[in-house]
Amino acid sequence: RREDMLQSLRNEKEAKNLLNFSIKIAKSMLAYGAEVYRVEDTVNRIYKSFDNIKAANSLVTYNFVIVSFIYDDNTYTAMRRVVLGDRDLEKIALLNDISRKMVMGGCTLEYAFKKMKEIKSRKRYSTLSVITALTLSAPFFAIMFGGTFKDSLFAFFIMAIEAMFLILTAKYKLTSFVSNFLGAFIATILVMVLNKFFFIHNPFSIIIVSLMPLVPGVQVTNAVRDFMAGDYLSGMIGIQAAIFVSTAIALGVVMGLKLV
Repeated sequence: RREDMLQSLRNEKEAKNLLNFSIKIAKSMLAYGAEVYRVEDTVNRIYKSFDNIKAANSLVTYNFVIVSFIYDDNTYTAMRRVVLGDRDLEKIALLNDISRKMVMGGCTLEYAFKKMKEIKSRKRYSTLSVITALTLSAPFFAIMFGGTFKDSLFAFFIMAIEAMFLILTAKYKLTSFVSNFLGAFIATILVMVLNKFFFIHNPFSIIIVSLMPLVPGVQVTNAVRDFMAGDYLSGMIGIQAAIFVSTAIALGVVMGLKLV
């Protein structure tokens, strides 16, 4: 029975540990790019795995997380400001899985803390792997967008440069507006300069390919899913952020075309 799987808090120290764990896992998931409703669902599942807490609530937006519950007639509340980092769908899935295991009774709070630390310390793909994946995909997309085989070779070259640039901006933590503007600007300049010396059948196909790593597709998808889940505030914030990034990309392309 589900009642047999529930855990119980024994003292104030465990209540504070639960509060600390829930706010950390929510902050981590949001920073890795999880949807707002998924973060709230994860926190709610964690609280439902304890039978002696009441009035459990979570409030999540793209900038902050608030969690709260009542234990032994005392209210425990925590808030954290969130800075969005590199998206990592694998870590989101693994963190979300912790809450499901807690509900099923197969994961204690101590074990959950241990698993969360292991997940957060997991290494991402290496820089070489990221650059290789981006550059190998570029020629195929160039052909798909109307380029020729020769154009695909230029797309391969330009994407390699842009991939290294994106790695560099991530290292120095440039703002999303600046990094997307510079990425679009540099890619456009490179395409148009190469077109001056070598005939490119469809230079705009290469420009489109170079913009694909910059387009906030995941952010738009998350915002739409938040709308569908009834979280209109988070959906509006996500859409506005995506429009802001798209504006930076458009300005980079326009400035590059005007300059060359």
